[in-house]
Amino acid sequence: MQQSNVSVVSEIAEKLRRDISLGLIKPGERLNIEALKRKHEVSHPSVREALSLLSGEGYVLFEEQKGFRVLQSSFQEQQDTARVRAELEAIAIGWSIERSTRAWRSQVVAAHYALSEVEACLTTDPVAHVLEWDEMNRAFHLGLASNCGSPKLMALITAQYDVSRRYRLMAHGAETSDKTRLAWVEKSSEEHNALKTAALDGHVEVACQLLRDHIQKSRGDKFEALDAL
Repeated sequence: MQQSNVSVVSEIAEKLRRDISLGLIKPGERLNIEALKRKHEVSHPSVREALSLLSGEGYVLFEEQKGFRVLQSSFQEQQDTARVRAELEAIAIGWSIERSTRAWRSQVVAAHYALSEVEACLTTDPVAHVLEWDEMNRAFHLGLASNCGSPKLMALITAQYDVSRRYRLMAHGAETSDKTRLAWVEKSSEEHNALKTAALDGHVEVACQLLRDHIQKSRGDKFEALDAL
């Protein structure tokens, strides 16, 4: 059965997101539609539609007479994204705790367990597991927010998480010593566990502050202030 155009566009967009996020396609690099069409064996309109989708998500920029190129990111942009996301998620986790249910608490525990398993794998082979880690990290963060009772707030949080994805993956793909990477992953695991505990114990103020600190932390290297974890 032939793939629908929607699924083709979605598949191309996801491959380009991954390649941009991991730095395989560099910031500022031009994206030639004809070359992408041949590489992925799809139609010209499908490639253009995928690039337009990524343009709306903040991955690429369209310029008249020049076409598409990978968007350059700035330190200020990264800080702003982290700050906005931190405040949105803090509101959501507070509301979620106030509406706490057994089903929600079970979801948080399950998401945290899955994330913990992948975090362990990051210490030995970060490149091989980074995409799976990002999905599990996404599921955990959205799980913490999911009981807030506001579809509009969830949509905003999801959008901000996805926009910041490239920063997290770039950080994991950076040349870093094994010792530094191990300390980084261990710190992430500790913070996630503290967030889970605060949420399950019903500590709204503690959970909100932990989440803000977690998202806006500084690593002190060239990816400083990224929400890498």
